[in-house]
Amino acid sequence: MKKIIIMALILATAAFVAPFASAQSFTSMQYTMGIPTGGLKNHVDKISWRGFTFEYQREVAPSVSVGVNFAWNTFYERKDYASYTRNNATLSGVQYRYDNLFPMLVNAHYTIGTGNVVPYVGFGIGTMYDLRNTDMGIWSLEEDNWHLLMSPEAGFMFDVSPGTSLKLNAKYDYAFKIKKADAFGNLNISFGFVFNSW
Repeated sequence: MKKIIIMALILATAAFVAPFASAQSFTSMQYTMGIPTGGLKNHVDKISWRGFTFEYQREVAPSVSVGVNFAWNTFYERKDYASYTRNNATLSGVQYRYDNLFPMLVNAHYTIGTGNVVPYVGFGIGTMYDLRNTDMGIWSLEEDNWHLLMSPEAGFMFDVSPGTSLKLNAKYDYAFKIKKADAFGNLNISFGFVFNSW
């Protein structure tokens, strides 16, 4: 299943980008913080301060660009000494919980107006690889799952020089329920640079 999703992302990207090879392109690199919601918050309740986002897009029409977005967030929380029950087992101790999220998206942006400060909205669809670890003493439980992902987004771009902008945005990643795992979400706040080229 995950191979099919990844291949679909690659083919969709090629189909979007190839006809516009001479159009303006945008490459962005951003620091990302994440706020857990839903099922993710049940596992790790703390904000993630460790994240990174890479995005590449090409303009396909005035104010419209399409491309790909790849990101990574690590969530971590230490749980105090207590008894924890999972399935039919109960263990007592201090828990260390980790969640590494790797969203991969095909997305589109629409910019609103022109000027030194340009707002935009966007939407992406793709997949999320979720790697969860729970450590307690000598025991470690690991789960990994692939989810269908949808991501609405909004933000601002601030021109700082020809060919370079600052970008501030918020993106909500919603990972759909699958057979082995519940749905969950996280709100990402990102800040970084966008480099424009022709």
